Amino acid sequence: MQNQAVGHSFSDTTEPTSTQAEPPAVQEDPIARLDRALHRISYALEKGKQTQQRQTMDAQELAANVDALISRVRDALTQTDRPEDK
Repeated sequence: MQNQAVGHSFSDTTEPTSTQAEPPAVQEDPIARLDRALHRISYALEKGKQTQQRQTMDAQELAANVDALISRVRDALTQTDRPEDK
């Protein structure tokens, strides 16, 4: 290996770089930015509502399945308690 001096990665001058000294040349219209932000908020709210509705439907389906299972267990227990089966 050769011994090579590692130079500094920063500029040795004290002049600011172009990205630090100047603001962006074209600034976006504030109304357009607000409009896009409102669309993002609206989308997030709608997505949250859809998720909540899906969870509610899943809970209702689960409750219906549990009710059906309880009914089947009751029927099975009733059939085993009948004296004519013994």
